[in-house]
Amino acid sequence: MSRQAVETLLDKWTADAGFRAAMRKDPESAVRAMNVELDPDEWSALRAVDWTLPDEELRTRLSAG
Repeated sequence: MSRQAVETLLDKWTADAGFRAAMRKDPESAVRAMNVELDPDEWSALRAVDWTLPDEELRTRLSAG
């Protein structure tokens, strides 16, 4: 996944409460709906995120990661 794709997902997650809710419910489907390509390692990283964390903590972790 390119840096641009990461930024697209982070921007969408930050600006769109509906996308955040979708990520909390089913992150794989939410990313697939964005038509973002992830390699196996990126899917593993996505699955490893604790999507139940508060928004601010997730924002910090996602921006750093």
